[in-house]
Amino acid sequence: MTVAPYRPDTAVPHRCGGVLRVVAPTAAAPLDPSCAPASAAPFVRLHTRQLVTWQAARDVRDWQAVTPVPDLALEVPSTWNAGLGASHRSYVFHMRPGIRWDTPDRRPVTAHDVVRGFKRMCNPVRPSPSLAYFADTVRGLAEFAAAWAAEATHRAGDAATLAAYQNAHEIPGVFALDDETLVIELARPALDFVQMLALPAASAVPVEHDAFVPGSPEAAAHLRANGPYRVRRHRPGEWAELVRNPAWEPAADPYRRAEADRVELRLSDGVGRADAADALAEVSVAPAVGGLPAAEPVDGDGALGWALDPYLVLNLRDPVWADLRVRQAAALAVDKAAVADLYRRHRPGVPVRVAGSLIPPGNAGHDTADAYPTGDPARARDLLAAAGHADGAPLVLIHPHSGLGPEVAHACATDLTRAGLPTRAVGLADAAYTEALRAPATAGGWQLAVAARVPDWLEHNGRVFAQAMLQANPVPGGANHGGYAAPEVDALIERALDAAEPWRADAAWRAAAERAVADVAVVPILHRAPVAAPRQPDRVDGLVPLPPQGYAVDLTAARPEVAG
Repeated sequence: MTVAPYRPDTAVPHRCGGVLRVVAPTAAAPLDPSCAPASAAPFVRLHTRQLVTWQAARDVRDWQAVTPVPDLALEVPSTWNAGLGASHRSYVFHMRPGIRWDTPDRRPVTAHDVVRGFKRMCNPVRPSPSLAYFADTVRGLAEFAAAWAAEATHRAGDAATLAAYQNAHEIPGVFALDDETLVIELARPALDFVQMLALPAASAVPVEHDAFVPGSPEAAAHLRANGPYRVRRHRPGEWAELVRNPAWEPAADPYRRAEADRVELRLSDGVGRADAADALAEVSVAPAVGGLPAAEPVDGDGALGWALDPYLVLNLRDPVWADLRVRQAAALAVDKAAVADLYRRHRPGVPVRVAGSLIPPGNAGHDTADAYPTGDPARARDLLAAAGHADGAPLVLIHPHSGLGPEVAHACATDLTRAGLPTRAVGLADAAYTEALRAPATAGGWQLAVAARVPDWLEHNGRVFAQAMLQANPVPGGANHGGYAAPEVDALIERALDAAEPWRADAAWRAAAERAVADVAVVPILHRAPVAAPRQPDRVDGLVPLPPQGYAVDLTAARPEVAG
C-alpha cells in the first residue's frame, strides 16, 4: 500500500530553527525505546524509527490518520505486494535505504538492528510495558522472554551479562535474512499486528546500546539516534535536550521533519503549563494521567480513541476484596456523576461521560452496559453488611500528583468512606506511582489506585483494554495492575486474539470486558473524549496531531518563532 506522506502547509513562508520547549509528563518521557511506554511515543519519535509509523493529520477523520505507513520498511507487507504470506502469519520487510545511525561511521540501519530491538524489549531488568502484546503474537517471543527472566534470577543484571544472553539466543519468529530483509513470523494471525509495530518497543536498536542496562541513566545518556534529533544531554526525571542529528537524511524519512534547531523536554506534572504567562514558547504535548492540558476536543461523539479516564484499580491480591459483595459495594459507592462535574469544571469543553463499561466509545469492543450505576451508598452499605465486612485499617488509595489525580482520589475516598469503606488517599510522585502499579508487592501496600488508560492505537484495538487490563499475564508488562485472574475471561481474550474477522473479535472483547466489570476487577468512572493539539501557543506554529499517539503533537513539525 502506498500512502501519500504528510505535507505541511507551504502557503505561509517560514524559517526553520529556534528552540522548541516542551512540557512533558514525568512518567511519559523515558527516552530508551526498549522500556518506553506507548505514551512516550511522541518523544521517542524524535530520535528513533520503527518499521512503520503514523503520519500527522490535520483532519483526524481522514482514514490515513489511523493507518500505519512504512518507516524503516519500504512497504507495509500485504498479500498484494507479496510481503504477507497466505496464512497471514509471515511478514517480510525490506529495509528502506539511506537510514543511518548517529555513530562515528554513520553505519546503515539494518534488519539485524530491528531483531536486536525485539530482543531488548524482553530484557528482564526493565522489560517494555508493551511486551505482553508481542509475547502473545510473535512466534517464540514469550518463551524467549520467560527463559531470559528465569536466567536472570541467578545471574547478575549488569550490561555485559544481559548482552551475552541476548546475543547468544534467538527469538524463533524474528530473524534477518540479510542486512536489508527481515522476517517476522506470528504464532497466529493478528488483525492489529502492523499497528503494534509502530510502538516504541519495536524500534531498531544499534549494537552500541548493548553496553548499557536498558532504561538506566547511562543508557539514556549514550543513546544512538536514527531519527531527526539526538540526545545531547539530559538529567533523568527532570529534563532532556535534543539537537539535530547530522546523520538523519530528510529524503529517507517521509513522515518526520526537523523544524526546530533544538528541542528541550521539561518534565513536569503536566498541569497548566501551556497557559502559564511564562510559557509562550512552550508546547504541552500530551495529556497527563488523570488530567488534561488546555486542549480542543476531537469531533465529539464520533471520535475514535476515547479514553478510560479515570478508573479505580482494586488490588485483588489484598484479602479485603475477596468477597464479591465488598467489591460491588466499592463500585456502587463512587459518585461518578460528581467526578464528571469535577472534570468539567477543570477541563471545560472536553466531553466526558459516566462510564459503565471498561472499553470506551470509539474502540473495538465498546458496550454501553452499566452494571453499577453511579453513587448508591445505601445499597453499598447493605452489601457490606450482608458480607459481614468489619471495619479495619483505612484502605489506601494511591494516586499520581499530576493532572486531576489528587482531586479524583479525594472525591472517591470521601465516597468510599461514606459508604462504609474508610479510605485514605495517598499521593505519589509520578515515577513512584508508576512503580507502585508495576510492582505492588514492593510498594508498601495499597488497596486502590486512581488510573487512566488511553488506547495505544485506534484500529482493531480491543486488546489495549481487555487484554492489557484483564489477562493473567505470564510475562511482564500490560496494565493488569490489580492482579485480576479469571479463566473464563482469559478464554474470551484468546477467542478474540484468534478471530479472523473484526466482528468476531469485537464480540469476544466485549464479553470479556462485561464479565470483568461484573466481577469488579476495576471500577470504570468516566469515558473521556480525545483531545487534539493544545491551543496554539503564541510563538509556536505547525502543531499537527498524531491521532494514534493520543492525539499528541508531532514535535518534529512544530515551528518555534525564530528571531530576526
